[in-house]
Amino acid sequence: MRIFCAVRHSNDPKRFYGSLWSGNFYPAFLEMGHELVESQVDLALTSQFMATAKDFTPEQLNIRANTTQQILDEVRKAHAEKPIDLFLSYFYTAHFDPAGFAQLHTRGITTVNYYCNSMYQFDLVADIAAKVNYSWHAEKHARPLYKAVGGNPVWVQMAADPQVYRPMAGATRLPNASFVGLRYADRDRWMAALVRANVPVEIYGPGWGDDSLLVGSSNAPTSPSLTKAKKYLTEIRRNCSRHGLVGGLARTKRQYNYRQQTQKLLPLFKPMAKGPIPFTRICEVFSSHEVILNFSNVWSDGRPGSKLIPHVRLRDFEAPMCKTCFLTGDSDEIAEFYTIGKEIDTYSSIEEFVDKVRFYLSHAQTAEKLRLMGYQRAQRDHTWVRRFEQLFREIRLN
Repeated sequence: MRIFCAVRHSNDPKRFYGSLWSGNFYPAFLEMGHELVESQVDLALTSQFMATAKDFTPEQLNIRANTTQQILDEVRKAHAEKPIDLFLSYFYTAHFDPAGFAQLHTRGITTVNYYCNSMYQFDLVADIAAKVNYSWHAEKHARPLYKAVGGNPVWVQMAADPQVYRPMAGATRLPNASFVGLRYADRDRWMAALVRANVPVEIYGPGWGDDSLLVGSSNAPTSPSLTKAKKYLTEIRRNCSRHGLVGGLARTKRQYNYRQQTQKLLPLFKPMAKGPIPFTRICEVFSSHEVILNFSNVWSDGRPGSKLIPHVRLRDFEAPMCKTCFLTGDSDEIAEFYTIGKEIDTYSSIEEFVDKVRFYLSHAQTAEKLRLMGYQRAQRDHTWVRRFEQLFREIRLN
């Protein structure tokens, strides 16, 4: 099969996670024997406003139109040389004019748009979902959102590449727990419980030991040029425009209280915060700690102050693929991919979280059994090759 891919939000791998999905998808395609045609159009310009769902400025519409036409021209040329069977994209509505899919369909090309933020940022892809042949979503419960806009949803979960995520030979496991990731949502609340319970832990990732990186409406450091008063005024205006005066003020108060609590927790993490690590060291860290932690909650609308909901993440497949004793947040969805308590384990309360970390740290044989069973399950069922086999069956594309 000949697959045209437009899944990189920037040609620069350091911007907008430019190499994340190409790094996950492409090796599987090649292993499966498919022919890959990668778009060379840089989506970086459109990625700068991909948090916009509607009401694009004339300048933004012009940028999107130019980007759309460049991609369509690439497909036309490639299709004339040899027919394209599948057009696979990772587009927000900002990246590509949804009307452009009609031109692909007239050429007999099946179109699939992948998106993994459906539960809390569906509005950013809704217009795309209404026009593409199939919307590949990673969240089990996102289907009604796609159906409501006339889309054709296909649920296929994320996975991990066993050539990238693998056990490190000769690694010595430290008798502690570890988390690798950004400080976001309620992660610091869970970690604070471990610290206060004197459970040995190490933390890798941005925001844990640096007061300047407070996760608010984005994952970027707050600009020092803005005063707190100006920031909150901007937040109040945004909240009131979305939720009305009463709802907007209530939302702002929840955000303020959240950030105040965060400030109080920050000093707890400095002794064990190791800072960000390069991608190449993740397997090393996973292989060097007795228990690997994961946190599943995300803000329901992507911003602090909204409801927290569980969300299966890449880490739920990457860590077991590295043969770890893996402990993650409980959800009905994660239970569809692992036997809980035998292949990985989960928690649903602070008390259970602390108790289970302590248990696995003090029961090495049980931890090793969980580690082995989870690794075998991930190797067998949770590779990207398995996911694409499922996707192609679902859309009846051979």
